[in-house]
This record gives sequence, structure tokens and C-alpha cells, in this order.
Amino acid sequence: MQSSVLTLQTSNYSMATHIWGDHSKPHLLLLHGFLGTGDDWSAIAENLPEQWCVIAPDIPGHGETCLADSRSELSDVQLFSLESVAAGIIEILDIRECEKAYLCGYSMGGRLALYLALRFPERFQAALILSATAGLRSEEERLLRRKSDEELAQRLDAVVTMSNFLDFWYNQALFAPFRRHAAFKHIVEKRRNGNPRGAALSLRGMGTGSQPSLWGELAQNRVPITFVAGALDTKFTLLAEELHQKTPHSECRIIPDVGHVLPYECADEITEWCTRFYHKFNNNV
Repeated sequence: MQSSVLTLQTSNYSMATHIWGDHSKPHLLLLHGFLGTGDDWSAIAENLPEQWCVIAPDIPGHGETCLADSRSELSDVQLFSLESVAAGIIEILDIRECEKAYLCGYSMGGRLALYLALRFPERFQAALILSATAGLRSEEERLLRRKSDEELAQRLDAVVTMSNFLDFWYNQALFAPFRRHAAFKHIVEKRRNGNPRGAALSLRGMGTGSQPSLWGELAQNRVPITFVAGALDTKFTLLAEELHQKTPHSECRIIPDVGHVLPYECADEITEWCTRFYHKFNNNV
């Protein structure tokens, strides 16, 4: 499918949104991870059947999305919170005249996707949650994580370009399988054009330490959800299994021989799952 990029004006954001396919088709909403952009999904979107309209916004703090001139009086950090960003995503669906979308989110975007599925279940037909969590369960855990996120944000505030931060970020053990991937160097080069200030605000506003815990809401889930993790990503494999156990109408899939960065490490499998969405839930279209 061919792509275009539109800037959609919501209450608080000028949201750069990557779009593949025909507006009249069922919408599949894709949400990228920290430091990414909507273009991260291109390998998946371009290989999906033409029955889809795929939309992938640059989440605030990333890519070409910026704050709208007419934004509300919330502070910068509040405008980058999970709650505010989720409201902006719902506005995008309204602008697109999409009453009910399919949903897929990875890592940070997976946390956002889970929040959307739980808080706005009437807007989503099914969800695929990749390498994500429902947040931290205790205030003590959240406090410690906020301190860690703030240290990272200060590190971003101190850099002129993203290059030094990226070298540090991708040296984490979490990304060891991804560092062996053929696309790794190309992706890091793309990330060097990122905005350190925006990434810092995103960490402060919708980092794991700042987001509300969703664990207590899982039992009320009404949206068919598939939780997915890579078998080499032990932490998120355990999280995916626990999320499935606590969430009605859910499944769990562990993909062998891949790690955390699923949109690149197993793009073919994710493309196949998104295609199944269409055939499983969209028989009347």
C-alpha cells in the first residue's frame, strides 16, 4: 500500500500521521515505541492487504508531531501524559470518522494501546499488545521508576543531538537481540534526527513511572486482546503471560528466537496477525 503523511489538528497537538490505504476501509491504528515514529510500521503496513486503512501517528514527543497553538492550559508534562495523548488519539479517530478501529501498539505504544482498549473499549474491535506492561503496581515502584525516568530525561536535556544518547540507550541488555538485526544500524541512523527535548517530555509525561497502573482494570476488559512478547525478552514474556492470565477475552503468544523490538524483529508475524484481525472480526465488511 502507498503511504502519505497528514498533519491532523487535535485540541492539543498537530499530530503527524502516517497513512496507508483507502480512508473508506476499516482502520488499523499502529502506535510506536519510545524514540520511534509512525514510519517504524512501514514494513508491516506496506505488506498488509488493501482491505485496510492503516494509520500510525507520531506520538507527541516524537517525529513531526508538535503541540498545537490552541492547546489547553495544561503544563508541558501534563500534555505529554498518557491520559492526554490517549485523548488526542481518540480525536484522530473522530477526525477520520472512524467509529471503531483495530489497534496494535509496541512497548510505550503498547502501554498506550492497552490504556485505550481499557478506557475506550467502545472504540476498538481488537488489540495486539507487543512487549508492554500494564504499568507498575505500587506507588513505591512508580516513585523509583519516576526517578529513573527523570535521570534519563535530564540526560536527554543535556545533549545537543540524539547520537550520544542513542549509543547509551541501545547498549542496554534489553536490545541485545535487536543489535544483531540487519536493520539495526539503519534504524539508529533514523533515530539520530529525533528531538531530545520532546523525548525527555515524553519520558516525564508518559514513562512507566508516570502512567496510572492498569492492573486493577484488566478484569473488566471487553476488547479481544492478544499479548505478544519475544522469547528472548524474559521480562516481557513473563509480563505477557501474567497479563493474559488476568485479562478476560485475551490470548498470549510468545514468539521464539526474537527479543523486545517486535515490529522489526518479527514484522512478518505481526503482519500476519493484523491480517487475521480482518478475517476474524470484520466478516461483515
